[in-house]
Amino acid sequence: MQHYKAMHIYDAKVKMNDEQHYFYEVFVKGDRGMITQVSFVSDASDDVLQALDSLCEYAEGKEAETLLATEETAVFADGSKAPVSFKTGLSAFKDAVQSYLLKEEKKHPMKIVNNSKEHQESKERRTIMVISGKGGVGKSTVSLNIAVSLAQKGYKVGLVDVDVHGPSIPVMLNLPDVDVMKGDHGIVPVILPDVYNLKVMSLGFMLEHPDDPVVWRGPLKNQMIEQFLNDVDWGDIDYLIVDNPPGTGDEPLSTAQQLKGKGEALLVTTPQQVSTADVSRSINFCHKLDLPIVGLIENMSGFVCPHCQTVTNIFRTGGGDKLSKYYHVPLLGSIPLDANVGIAGDVGIPYVQRFENSPIALAYNEICEAIVHTRRDK
Repeated sequence: MQHYKAMHIYDAKVKMNDEQHYFYEVFVKGDRGMITQVSFVSDASDDVLQALDSLCEYAEGKEAETLLATEETAVFADGSKAPVSFKTGLSAFKDAVQSYLLKEEKKHPMKIVNNSKEHQESKERRTIMVISGKGGVGKSTVSLNIAVSLAQKGYKVGLVDVDVHGPSIPVMLNLPDVDVMKGDHGIVPVILPDVYNLKVMSLGFMLEHPDDPVVWRGPLKNQMIEQFLNDVDWGDIDYLIVDNPPGTGDEPLSTAQQLKGKGEALLVTTPQQVSTADVSRSINFCHKLDLPIVGLIENMSGFVCPHCQTVTNIFRTGGGDKLSKYYHVPLLGSIPLDANVGIAGDVGIPYVQRFENSPIALAYNEICEAIVHTRRDK
């Protein structure tokens, strides 16, 4: 089995375990969309290893896009039957190819067509704070994909990450080495031509090492937030999306106060009760600060199976709907879980850009339509 070996230099790697707890680790190398080399390591039985070796031979020299639809019958053209456990190895292979394609697209981005719409009249910038009382609900993922979805519609969009202790946006956009400069009109945000000219700012850009801790108390946090909101040269943008850390502490409080009545809140929850209880506190936080609420998003609303596309409710359902009805806050949409969301975040391509025709991307599009047509109370 010539392909049974670990690669030390590869473009993508995926590891999976099957129901019998055998592991499958697949390595992929490619060039401009063509798979050039595949190898694997596994502790599965010999017949499965032989089947994986056949898969590697079949894949090498083929276009990566076509390999995403690989079926067992294509690998075993002689009519022989694949071992049952081979399905897990095949899934790991497809995920590795998908990961390679995402990285390849990042290295060689498609030319972005200017789809900007001409606004008939000059409008005041809308600043939308993405907040939640609960950590782990996917605020950063929602913030990024909302920003990109709005940009896809032709709006000029900025994204600012005010999570001092855990800035995620630089990682999710694959921006590890960025120099922040100061221009004639203030701090210059990072502009991403391959992501619809999205403008981005984060404390993560200013850390010497990505794992450096930020040991700051309230006053320093307030100063940073003031600079990001007021001293960054955002230019003539239509929307500024603010990714906040969880809770109702220094960062969301400082952001709301700095905006001086010109901010709006977009709340993120997950379906289960432990999340909705915490988000209730965020709703009351907004009421105390007279911060208008654009609406509520229920994230992780079911899991999309990557094989059959069936949606399974992992958590309890209906939490977002109950919150919406109890507090009279509009539920803008529900977003299910998809394994590709994690893959896209790891390689630095926004999900709604890479999978723009997927059900989740369409859900983000509908949420943004609702945001566009919901103006802030004066």
